[in-house]
Amino acid sequence: MALHDIDELAIVDTIADLRSLATTGPWTMVRVLGYHSAGDGAGGLFRWDTSAWNSGEIIPGRSTPDDGGTRVVPTGQTSGPGLWRRVMASRDRLNVRCFGARGNNSTDDSDAFEAACFYGPVHVSDGSYKITRRITMTGKTSLIGTGQGASISANLPEDYILYAETGLSGLIENITFKNCTTKGAIYLGHPSDIEKGAHLWMLHKLRFWGQKGPAIVTNGVYDMNWSDIDIYHPEARPGSDSAPETDSAVIFLSGTNNVNIDGLHIEQPRYCGVYIASGAEISIQEGKIDCFGSLASSPSVAGFYIDGGSVRLSTFRFAGVVAPRVIMKKTASLIADETCIMGGGGNAPQIVLEGSYSDTGATYSSLRPTWPKIAWMGHIGYLGGNTDQLATCFIDARMPTPLKRKGKVTTASGGNIHVGSLIDLSADAAYDNRCSVASAASGHTDRALAWIDYTTSDEHWYSLVGVTASSLGMGVNADVFIEHAPHHGLDVKLNPVNFEYRLPIFATLLNTTVASASYDATTGYTTVTVAATFPKTEYEGRWLYTASERWHKILESAETTPDISTFLLPYDVTAEFPASSTVTVRTGAMVNASLQGDRVVWGRDDTLVSEALETLRRKGRGPNEVYPLADGA
Repeated sequence: MALHDIDELAIVDTIADLRSLATTGPWTMVRVLGYHSAGDGAGGLFRWDTSAWNSGEIIPGRSTPDDGGTRVVPTGQTSGPGLWRRVMASRDRLNVRCFGARGNNSTDDSDAFEAACFYGPVHVSDGSYKITRRITMTGKTSLIGTGQGASISANLPEDYILYAETGLSGLIENITFKNCTTKGAIYLGHPSDIEKGAHLWMLHKLRFWGQKGPAIVTNGVYDMNWSDIDIYHPEARPGSDSAPETDSAVIFLSGTNNVNIDGLHIEQPRYCGVYIASGAEISIQEGKIDCFGSLASSPSVAGFYIDGGSVRLSTFRFAGVVAPRVIMKKTASLIADETCIMGGGGNAPQIVLEGSYSDTGATYSSLRPTWPKIAWMGHIGYLGGNTDQLATCFIDARMPTPLKRKGKVTTASGGNIHVGSLIDLSADAAYDNRCSVASAASGHTDRALAWIDYTTSDEHWYSLVGVTASSLGMGVNADVFIEHAPHHGLDVKLNPVNFEYRLPIFATLLNTTVASASYDATTGYTTVTVAATFPKTEYEGRWLYTASERWHKILESAETTPDISTFLLPYDVTAEFPASSTVTVRTGAMVNASLQGDRVVWGRDDTLVSEALETLRRKGRGPNEVYPLADGA
């Protein structure tokens, strides 16, 4: 140890020298010239404090108040009173290097960051700081870096890096997270009571490079304003379940109330961009998800995955995303103003609605899905082109396949019918007590909502809603189809002025597998046989999708029977339908159409025609020009 003075002020080179300095000398103040070496810029002035140790100054997990930066306990001292305390003016702000951080990308800086986050406001100067364990942040935490020069790296695949659970507020600003593998670079949550959880956290000017796992994770926090969040080339957390909410979303917000982001740029997310769940509310002003039109650089799930949450966008753009731009489930809400742009390109729908009626219970009300609310008033990019570049549709509905059964009417009176033994046309499941009854005589376009009044082993009684059996051609001995599926609503508002091309609307009718495919050079048709049967009329004018999302229009059935399992497709496409591969039959129409409120609007002979959604539901499939999201679709 170099002792430069023995008067009331002693001068030493390092913090290690300070710890070794005798406390019985004539000095009461010590000038430390550096932390690890003299002149490294992390020294300071310390005085000997004879007070008893304050338990509130002891970092959880440590035995003394020594934080290496503001309080230094002499070597060998295990209890109070007495320690060296840094002398600072109230306006002074320390650097994380004053707590021992080296920033050389090899030495473990976890202790220093832990002490800095416990202390409060500190600067993070240029350097690459290696973190090897979770760092707990408090309401006092304030980390302000120098930008791209101040970076944090960590390999914590089963833990978080910066973690806040009980603090009320804090600040992380101008820091880069580089090549981290983690459950979340920043976690903001609450233990049990949301009023005691993390809120008012400010995240500004943060950059994430090559992040494996979520960049930001929240759980139950509220009232936060973030700005200038840039995330480049994020990927899923390796060796884990790639569920968007746990391992692969760039930003995951759950139960988060009132989060506002002013500037969010996500470049080439490989799995999922932003996941919003459990009623989370988020507003984004000025942002972009950019994938440069590359399938390999686009998310395999979606740019935004809104699972019951709410998103409001302004000046936001989806650019070159060759994947669904938005997936919406449950009570999801999406509102985008006139400044937003959703570009075309890639054989993927723009917005996907994922319905579900098996999540919460056995009654109809609990099984019934609530369709998301969509208000997209901004620009919608070009949806035309060939099958390789065509964005298949603006809205795609992915409801579970309806459970279909077939039977023959034994008794018909007014709005009541009795149906004999039913034949299952799809996999068995717990049937809902509300369903649709469709008349085979009218090609299933005449249908009605129905309640199951009574069921025996060989007879089923149905009450039709608002119609009589005779008006639908459901007399005695008539064939009918029973569709057990919820009857969903749809609340969509779009601005048709900004559509560059046409607005296709699709809904899934059936998921099945290929039994065989063969090409007839004489007719020019490929016959595809699938491992399921369905009413022939359900397939006319529909599309058959391969597992790779290429789609082909079904010209007609290759069978003349009412229930079919084969389709005719143009050209030789047998290579796209190998045996046992998955295919999906979808209904829809490529039309100049939009959805506004509760009406569908489409073009007919240079004029606009509109129809109420409820009217189209009662018709089952709508007019020839447009096929809406009908009941059971």
